[in-house]
Amino acid sequence: MKPVSDNDLRARFQAQRQAEQEQAPGWSPRFLQAPAREQKPALNLRLFTLPLGAAALLALVTWLALPARTPRLVEALPVLLDRPSTPLFAGLETHAASPSDFLLPAHLQIELP
Repeated sequence: MKPVSDNDLRARFQAQRQAEQEQAPGWSPRFLQAPAREQKPALNLRLFTLPLGAAALLALVTWLALPARTPRLVEALPVLLDRPSTPLFAGLETHAASPSDFLLPAHLQIELP
């Protein structure tokens, strides 16, 4: 292969650069300055601080001034244990044999009091 000369390509790029330089505006320091924006009125947080503080103080004083409520659960709940206590399984016979006692060997039979 024969190496292709890039002289023609270099000449075209040089002409393109020259044309761009002629069309581009000249550099000026004033291009560095950004255009001024319109100033929007900023929210002043100091204007909100005083009313918010006053409202919080008023809420705190009102909450502290309320009378303390004591829960009246004793009056609200029904009485659950108003009868005298009785044995837990008083109605069951104590000497009743279980229907499955015959399955156990004689030496393992346990009688409950």
